[in-house]
Amino acid sequence: MLIDFIIFGITDNAVMIFGAFTGYEVEKYLPKRFQLGHLMPIVGAGLGNTVSDFMGGVMATNMPLAFGSAIGCLIGLILIPIMARFMTPKQQ
Repeated sequence: MLIDFIIFGITDNAVMIFGAFTGYEVEKYLPKRFQLGHLMPIVGAGLGNTVSDFMGGVMATNMPLAFGSAIGCLIGLILIPIMARFMTPKQQ
């Protein structure tokens, strides 16, 4: 049903945006070796997206969607350190 997708979309974006905004805030509670500076908003957005996709599937009462999208997002987080190694932020 269309309403399931609407519920998924609302939940998905709301939690992902929250994750992006809190990326820097979480960093101060991590051990020094896990503090990534400029990468934390990216990590926060990625983790927020993972949680939001899962919660969107749960709210739409579609467990295969919830778990499948969360696992896919976690696998996608592997790209962050790979891309960070080859891409550096531009100095202003």
